[in-house]
Amino acid sequence: MIEITDLAEKKLLEAIKNYSKPVTGIRALADAKSPFKIDYALAFVAKNEVKENDTVIEFDGFNLYIDSEIEKYFEGVTLNFKETAQGGGFIFENLPKVPKEYKGTLAEKVVKVIDEQINPQIASHGGYVSLVDVKGTDVIIQMGGGCQGCGMANVTLKNGVEVALKEALPEITAVYDVTDHAGGKNPYYKG
Repeated sequence: MIEITDLAEKKLLEAIKNYSKPVTGIRALADAKSPFKIDYALAFVAKNEVKENDTVIEFDGFNLYIDSEIEKYFEGVTLNFKETAQGGGFIFENLPKVPKEYKGTLAEKVVKVIDEQINPQIASHGGYVSLVDVKGTDVIIQMGGGCQGCGMANVTLKNGVEVALKEALPEITAVYDVTDHAGGKNPYYKG
């Protein structure tokens, strides 16, 4: 679950005390633009705005509320406050994942990365990725489910799948998608 630094906690309490209306806490928001790009935000919460399905994290002087439906986006995330010349602001930081050493042939390693890192991310959008083939150091994948025909499939491929594969397996030189996106029956996003 989300962690909050001591400085961020102090600054949240100050913001609540200086807010013009009475509030019971802060809501952490997450908007998944794609499985690999999440926009985070904060909002004040009045007593009448607390939801039944909220996860509540209690702090000294306020509560942090997260809608249980988006709670998964806060795993491994830290809320921090960065001081700047202009005063500073809150930032959400994803903690670096410890690189995992994969063993086996390149194809076996690709399948493990897809199963362990990529598919869990895109499953929330009803999608999945499968390995089709490996040619030398080039990887050929196919997208299915909500990814097939999705208007954001190219973004997911370039900014998500390809980046995750190359970070985990630096020997990969290129990732190609052979999906028939025109045949998608239930795309997550129609562009």
